[in-house]
Amino acid sequence: MQKILFIIFDGLGDRPIKKFGGLTPLEAAHTPNMDQWVHKGICGTMNAMPTNLYPTSEEAHLAIFGYDFVRDYPGRGVLEALGIGIKLKPDEMAFRIDFGTVDQSLKLIDPRAGVIESTEKLCKAVDGVEVDGVTFKIYPSLLYRGVLVLSGQPVKNYLKKVKHAAISDTDPHKSGPHKLDVRVLHPQSFGECREGKTVARALERYQYLTHEILEEYKVNKKRVKQGLPPANFILARGEGRLKPVQSFKDRYGLKAACVAGAPLYKGIASYLGMDVLHVRGATGTLDTNADAKVKASIKALKKNDFVFLHFKGTDMAAEELGSPELKKKFIEKVDKSFSRLSGLKNVMIVVTGDHSTPCELHDHSTDPVPLLINSQFPIPNARLNSQGKRSNAKFGESECKDGNLGHIYGKDMMKKLLEMRAM
Repeated sequence: MQKILFIIFDGLGDRPIKKFGGLTPLEAAHTPNMDQWVHKGICGTMNAMPTNLYPTSEEAHLAIFGYDFVRDYPGRGVLEALGIGIKLKPDEMAFRIDFGTVDQSLKLIDPRAGVIESTEKLCKAVDGVEVDGVTFKIYPSLLYRGVLVLSGQPVKNYLKKVKHAAISDTDPHKSGPHKLDVRVLHPQSFGECREGKTVARALERYQYLTHEILEEYKVNKKRVKQGLPPANFILARGEGRLKPVQSFKDRYGLKAACVAGAPLYKGIASYLGMDVLHVRGATGTLDTNADAKVKASIKALKKNDFVFLHFKGTDMAAEELGSPELKKKFIEKVDKSFSRLSGLKNVMIVVTGDHSTPCELHDHSTDPVPLLINSQFPIPNARLNSQGKRSNAKFGESECKDGNLGHIYGKDMMKKLLEMRAM
């Protein structure tokens, strides 16, 4: 049977760009390698999640890998923690956090503090604080991101008391989603559990206390002098705790590995029991070493049946920067690295996105993403022209919309691939 190289460009889908003559960044990009795969394969479109739901990256990935994005979802904080190597205990809670900028009335000005490049020093300034018996450990992650882990007796009591412990987000940026110029939110526990209210109150007090510390911290004083927004508030979201889940190998009988730069995607892979490979130069940003990641994927295919290769730059260019030019350039850089895959034997190559991120929105959308499957064995219903030969094709939203694969949902992706793999 063929092995599977599953490539996900985060936020790949987009909308027509006027300066590109009505083409999307993907359609405008020079992508000879992916175009060749379309020429020899089959294409279509996909929505990882139901179209009435906002597609988060973590839930979309779980759905694409065939898991229930509600039942099997442990919380964004847990996935981020696993992605940076934190060994969470069952009696701890974890939040994904962003260092953002608020004004004196605690209204959110910038959820990423100008896309601050490192939070290591900031985390040290507010780490290990104890409030009302709850200990707050904070760890730096990619760029302005981090992980906040809550432990202590009140947390243990809460997790024992209720089956589905949950503390609401304090980040208004994601509550709408993406609301600015509104006050940071009050964390709340769901239900009437006294223990939950204790933990929620401790989190709020921690955030106010650390806001005072960060306001006066030397890093932020320097940023203000440089005309940069201070990273003066910890915005928490995606609370969760470890929960049991069936491994990818047990579910599909496939030994799997992951090559990614951003912690979230490493965390998803780790959560599902994939072997997470650490690749030098895999940054999870626009400057990621695509060549190194592709080389690592080729090597991983020798020992694994399934390799998940992730690229974050497409989403970053669109959501954080709103730049179709940078999105196009990043796609071209990655496609160039795909030339290394031309000599692969007995490997099915899949390319898609977890969701669309139109540059005009600076946000995720429910627009379908393009999908291509290139197999070294004949694919039934592959795209043919009027002469019965495979047509010349350009990998992009319009071409895939008319592809013979049609439209599928994320929950059906693995089933489709396993069917094709067994042909």
